[in-house]
Amino acid sequence: MKTIIVATDFSAAANNALGYAAKLASAVDADLVLFNAYHMSTHAINGMVGPEVLDRLVRNNEKQLQDLSDETAQKYNIPVSWVSKTDDTIEGLNHYVKDRHPDLVVIGMESNVFSYELLGNTTTAAIKHLKTPILVVPRMATFSSIEKILYAYEPSYLGQHNQLDLMKEIARKFRAQLEVFHVDTHPKKDHPENEENLIHAANTILKDIPHTYSTVSNETIAEGIAQEVDHYNADLLVMVPHKTGFLASLFKGSNTRRVSLKTKVPLLVIPNGE
Repeated sequence: MKTIIVATDFSAAANNALGYAAKLASAVDADLVLFNAYHMSTHAINGMVGPEVLDRLVRNNEKQLQDLSDETAQKYNIPVSWVSKTDDTIEGLNHYVKDRHPDLVVIGMESNVFSYELLGNTTTAAIKHLKTPILVVPRMATFSSIEKILYAYEPSYLGQHNQLDLMKEIARKFRAQLEVFHVDTHPKKDHPENEENLIHAANTILKDIPHTYSTVSNETIAEGIAQEVDHYNADLLVMVPHKTGFLASLFKGSNTRRVSLKTKVPLLVIPNGE
């Protein structure tokens, strides 16, 4: 992992995500980039504010970003740079990610329902549009190390060429225990050979890294995941979005969205790519 981008709007959730990302960057020897999209007000867009005022607002925002960058670099002793765009957050971030090709994008998330709903559109839109791994960090999450990784495995979601490289890299770097688990929503209908097939498929993908496998029985996938996060005492939850159905359900309370809301554990979303 060489480059980590942190999307920030200077909120408490974003600042906490920045602290988490900075400690992670320090641990893996990665560069950190702070990304901010500055939104002009409606009055400014409609020309009711003069160009001098607009320029001053932009410069003040850049100064705030520069100060935060300097403070973070000094506090965590890591390389930190910044970029500010006067653009929609997701569009600006998407363009920048395509140019920079980072290994990870970190986004903060509020821990309460109301605030999360406000931030949720940005988070889910990022998952939908960015073709790079995204780490969603709840505001109450803190980084000490990553000792236990939980991968919510659903074989139909995983692309043929997706080898889960970032998850493997993190597991190796921190010498973390990795548990691969599958939520069985219809235990009475499944046959033993089905689980054997799941285990074989998981072992094939993860043959180069130590791991264990378990099955959780629950009528709801999201509840099954949250249950195993607590039971395993995970430090990191990993999910791969469904290429079609998952994206269609993002704004209808998808599994990833609901799990993000319930758990205080950071969620690593690994895309399948093109």
